Amino acid sequence: MGLPAAKDISFDIDKYINRFVPPSQLHRLPKPISRFLGYRESAVGDVGSVLVWFWAFVGAFIGVIVVAQVYMVDAIQKYSPPVLFASFGATAILDYQTIKSPLAQPRNALIGHGLSAVVGVGITKLFMLSDNFHDIRWLAGALACGLSSSIMGATNTIHPPGGATALIAAIDPVASAMGWMFVPIVLLGAVLMLLVALIVNNIQRQFPMFWWTPLQVGRQIDHEAKQSEDVEKQAEDPDVQKLERTFSKVYGFNTEQCVIITADDILLPENFSLGPEEKGIAQIFRSRLRNHLVRRNLAAPSFDSDSTWGTD
Repeated sequence: MGLPAAKDISFDIDKYINRFVPPSQLHRLPKPISRFLGYRESAVGDVGSVLVWFWAFVGAFIGVIVVAQVYMVDAIQKYSPPVLFASFGATAILDYQTIKSPLAQPRNALIGHGLSAVVGVGITKLFMLSDNFHDIRWLAGALACGLSSSIMGATNTIHPPGGATALIAAIDPVASAMGWMFVPIVLLGAVLMLLVALIVNNIQRQFPMFWWTPLQVGRQIDHEAKQSEDVEKQAEDPDVQKLERTFSKVYGFNTEQCVIITADDILLPENFSLGPEEKGIAQIFRSRLRNHLVRRNLAAPSFDSDSTWGTD
């Protein structure tokens, strides 16, 4: 038996760790607290682009100011950090503008920055062992950026500004001189921006969409959740075939022309794939639909041959 082709190899770390993650307990907190941690009894609708632009400005403005002011405290300044790290500019766009993106959620922002900072410092220290480090600093930056990208992908913590964080650790002499203190100081900045996001984004919008994952965790994991770990995999079973036949019957067009999201499955046309962010958004919709059914004590629709799903 030969080795599998690289395109057929896939790894999802959440498959192994989600069962150990406790379910959200935000609903048990007092409403004024749970609200600013992103919990709603029903999802918040869109607020219009003008308000999004306004709150994105307010959030980015306040967030950057807060980080800069904290970095000026004497206890931080003794490590000689810059007033700000440029990667926080990109984080501000995600944290306050595109707040529904999976790449902007707390897990991605905090762990993505943290892992990238560790990679950046580690690679830089290895290259510093060379006598001509200053001549090959650019190579350390390229390696740090590439490696941080792969590690964020492997841990489902992709946060694009993390690539800049790794790059800064290698190519910025001020950051390099900080050594391992670069890591906690970057994490502190990411936490401060998140705290501002929790306040500003929850005034009229909702943030975060999830803290860890939109998928089932802990004891909630069952055979239905396992079937949906990879949204690109089509289930060739009678239930899925019934769903597809019913959808075609009710709506009058072939399922190869659409993406179907139910509380239990995400069905894609053959040879149609989703990117990481698109996959995360689809999973968010599925999770919200499942939670909606639970709140209203409704069962998922049954898709038998006589179903009239979607016609009421």
